[in-house]
Amino acid sequence: MAKTTTEEPQWRVNQNRHTRFRTIVSVLRKYNVLSNLARQKHPSQVRAAFEELGPTFIKIGQILSSRTDIVKPEFANEFKKLQDNVRADDYQVVKQTIETQTNQSMDQMFAAFDEQPFASASMGQTHHATLLNGQKVVVKVQHPGIDAEVTLDISLFERALPLLRYIPDSSVVDLREMVAEIKRSLFNELDTSIEVKNGTRFYRLNNQDDIIRVPRVYAKYSTQKVLVNQYMAGTSIQHFMAQVIAADAADDHQYDEERQYLAQVLVTNFLKQVFEDGFFHADPHPGNILLRELAPTDIGYHETVLRKKGRLGQRSVPPYRLVYLDFGMMGAISPALMTGIANVVVAVTTENTRQVGKAILAISNRTGEVDEEAFFSELAPFLGQYYNSGLGDIDFQGLIFEMVKVCRSNNIQVNSEVTLLGKAFGTIEGIVETLDPKLSMMDVARPFARQYIRENFNLQHELEDGLLATAQGLRDTPKLPSRLLAALDTFENGQTRVNIVFSHRKMFIDRIDSMVNKVVLAVILAALIVGSSLLVQSHSDNSWITNIGIFGYVTAVIVIVGLVIGTLHEWYRHWRRK
Repeated sequence: MAKTTTEEPQWRVNQNRHTRFRTIVSVLRKYNVLSNLARQKHPSQVRAAFEELGPTFIKIGQILSSRTDIVKPEFANEFKKLQDNVRADDYQVVKQTIETQTNQSMDQMFAAFDEQPFASASMGQTHHATLLNGQKVVVKVQHPGIDAEVTLDISLFERALPLLRYIPDSSVVDLREMVAEIKRSLFNELDTSIEVKNGTRFYRLNNQDDIIRVPRVYAKYSTQKVLVNQYMAGTSIQHFMAQVIAADAADDHQYDEERQYLAQVLVTNFLKQVFEDGFFHADPHPGNILLRELAPTDIGYHETVLRKKGRLGQRSVPPYRLVYLDFGMMGAISPALMTGIANVVVAVTTENTRQVGKAILAISNRTGEVDEEAFFSELAPFLGQYYNSGLGDIDFQGLIFEMVKVCRSNNIQVNSEVTLLGKAFGTIEGIVETLDPKLSMMDVARPFARQYIRENFNLQHELEDGLLATAQGLRDTPKLPSRLLAALDTFENGQTRVNIVFSHRKMFIDRIDSMVNKVVLAVILAALIVGSSLLVQSHSDNSWITNIGIFGYVTAVIVIVGLVIGTLHEWYRHWRRK
């Protein structure tokens, strides 16, 4: 009997690719997506295009909605409106995926499994289930073929970039860098095994930290396309934030103690993730943080925890818990980078812009010539407005985007983990701003700064460095009169030289060079026109010489037309950059 196959023939696969490619290019052109993204204008048009292109591009928009280091806050807020309009897979499809991935039957893993998902998104859907030991779990299963669909769409999107007629030059957003970052995020999310590792590590580091709870990841039942997590009750902290806003409007203070405690725990735990663990949740938006209010009969209602460092005994914790979810996007910080970030925090507490700038340069890459003085000058007014500001007065989304923009304009590429950290802290800020807008940025930074200085201050090394500096100074002191006399002799002999350094020197020299070239060309053209006129007038009876003069006229006209077109093109490019 002949073996049957359900695979599509190659010609149909190619036809599908070509059809999808034409669709992507057509929609990108229809909504002017590339120009709008690069210039960060008309976010509603880009959102409409992503909705029309389907699940992969909807996911791209959702990723960008939390990446204010890549897009402006206006774009991020517009992309938050994107909704997954994906039909849930039938239970038989889900069952086949789980059993194929785990090589086990459903009965061997689960005592119960809800056939209807309680959530379905572009990448997969989520079901409630119960393990054989009675543990309630949440099972996330990828849609069949979504990995191939995403891979195809991303590859076609990359192919479409150079084929479109115009990708505008822009200092606002690097379009190719954006696509590369999106590609990395999408592929990481497709590989569930990464989330398994992240969730296991985050659980070990943060579960039971004050009121923080983290669901356990069951790696035994998880694969590349299936993720099994412990079920934890609770509702999105967004609901409590809505109650707080309503209470503020009614001048009701019933939530004051709880909201302040939640805000302090969120910020303190986040700083712990960054500066102690070197591993932080990079997407802590309200949908990924649950709040569970405990009843007196619930387990853990009378729970106690160890007091803070330096204090003995235990203290009781309030009857509510914060639960972190979704570990697909995490950030990792090396010890060297952690030291660099700590130096930035210490510099910010001193409100010394030059020190802040040097600390930023130490954790960044230079992509070209960097004028440090110009960079510091741009930072000064930029950072001044944020010093000693309450979180409620700071637009962290705008701060992160503008910070990256300032660095890029000065040929400085901020470390990707640093931008991810800034984005995550900005997201936490959005929650804390509602819970406790009086919480000061400096109040958050100073405790770490003090701790960092204490932990990294080595008295013996400081004394040795001080003694060496003192010894060097004492050794050089007898040489001061002779050096001063030599300097006076140089000044008296007229050999003094003063070096003047001004900002944007290279740009100034390039512009002068361009102006000189144009003047020289104008002189040459004038000479060509005058010479051609003399030839035509003085040898009108000699057709050969007259033709040379006419050729000179034509050459001059062509060059002049080229100059006019080049000037207009420069004006147009300058207008497009605005």
